[in-house]
Amino acid sequence: MLKYAEYIRHGLGEPLGNVNVYKKVEDGKVIAILKVVVYRNQSFAIYETDRLEGGEVVEILPNSITSIMRVVEKYYDPKVDDITVLGEKKFVDDFLEEFNKLQQSE
Repeated sequence: MLKYAEYIRHGLGEPLGNVNVYKKVEDGKVIAILKVVVYRNQSFAIYETDRLEGGEVVEILPNSITSIMRVVEKYYDPKVDDITVLGEKKFVDDFLEEFNKLQQSE
């Protein structure tokens, strides 16, 4: 479920957007996070478990909503997981539009 969305301006060296998929178990405990960090020319998908051993880059993506949504769909379980999205207005709006399409298709 989408838990939070916010428009934010990026600063020097910061990404244009962030998408966080909080992997949870049935009782609501967060067991891992998938963080998609979006820069102007590429995006990175980073996965880390609750063991706090450090994140692992699982995919380097072209900077397109289609590729970002493909990774989100791969890791996101709509029954228990939560999503937050923060970033520039255009990125957040485009992501939410595609995310709503994904939700309606399920």
